[in-house]
Amino acid sequence: MFRTPRDYRTFLTVLLTYTLDLVGFSIVFPVLAPLLLNTHLHFFSPETSEATRTTVLGILFSFFGIAQFLGAPVVGALADHYGRYKLFLGTVGLSILGYAVMAVSVYSQSIGLLFVGRVITGLCSGNVGLAQTTTADLTEPRHRSKAFGILLGVGGLGFVAGPWVGGKLANPEWLYGSGAFIFAAIAAIANFLMLFFFFTETWSAKEAHGSQGLWKTFRDLQQVFHLKTLRIILITTVLFSIGWAFFLIFSPTFLVQKFSLSSDKIGDFFAYMAIMWTFSSMFLNKELTSKFSLRSLILVSLIGITVGVSSFVFPGTLWPYWFIIPIALIFGALAWVNLGSMLSLEASASMQGRAMGAGGAMWSIGQIVAPLLAGPLAGWNMHAPILFGSILFIAAFFYFIFAYRQGQVPHPTKKCNL
Repeated sequence: MFRTPRDYRTFLTVLLTYTLDLVGFSIVFPVLAPLLLNTHLHFFSPETSEATRTTVLGILFSFFGIAQFLGAPVVGALADHYGRYKLFLGTVGLSILGYAVMAVSVYSQSIGLLFVGRVITGLCSGNVGLAQTTTADLTEPRHRSKAFGILLGVGGLGFVAGPWVGGKLANPEWLYGSGAFIFAAIAAIANFLMLFFFFTETWSAKEAHGSQGLWKTFRDLQQVFHLKTLRIILITTVLFSIGWAFFLIFSPTFLVQKFSLSSDKIGDFFAYMAIMWTFSSMFLNKELTSKFSLRSLILVSLIGITVGVSSFVFPGTLWPYWFIIPIALIFGALAWVNLGSMLSLEASASMQGRAMGAGGAMWSIGQIVAPLLAGPLAGWNMHAPILFGSILFIAAFFYFIFAYRQGQVPHPTKKCNL
């Protein structure tokens, strides 16, 4: 799958970097909702209503998305001009600062510092798209979907560790729950050192396209949208990402509201979710992409995740979730992996960074829009964010099935019509 042993070593470094980055990214999910909904802590006055708390929680998550939206295309475009190595070091280095600020904010119970930390970590989250860009650099088109599956699958191990560790370290009795973010900062430091010593640049100066500024970065994003097929994939991605953010970000709030779960128990649930994600993206996707077209897999995945997520609202006890979660997570992972693969396959070599940066920007829109709407909705009705997410998955399905025609992206091995 790789041309040289050096490429293989670089890919392993990217895998580890991506995994540690997802540890830091996912560590917040079981932590923030219990902290802000806890009336015994001092982020808010004790008489603050639950609706106000969930609304602020939504705004807090959306600030991350806004920063990610601004940062992802900039990182992707700069990587096409100045190389992957420098951008990796810069984004990971900035994340160390972000997690340190969040640790201080939780220890001091300062909602303002918590917002600052989320903005910093959001700005440097463009390295998720950068990992995909580097993977595209290292692989031939016929191997790219497989490589992306491995990347997201191994990265899913970080998504397992992050929520589980975060839930365990978020005990308010120990440093007021700041231990989760101290751990994330340490993981980011390890990430930085690994890149510094083991990453080999995959970009060549011949691929540069002149000077790069902020406005040119967004003109590059506009250029990506001018290509019809890329635009279809990106619109499908943004519909999926908003629906996914409704589910992923506010399922902990739902579990706290409905079952009064602690960070510890929510961390266990998220770890189980991440195991399903890893299995699907790393193992199941590999088998399916050898038999079915990317279009077919995306369409089936959008239907499957609609069924899984909408089923989330019905049980009155916890045990059915052990059967519902695999449906949502397996199909969600298949959709995410193959939308990314399709976007990369349609983009030219000179536009890989910009295309994947645009994909990252679409994901960040989900992080902006969903929390802003889901916070007030969760205060009104705990089921509403989950149901709105399901509606968006269906919208993505119908848009994609009519807008994207079979054969626009040839499968590297075999096609199978849906």
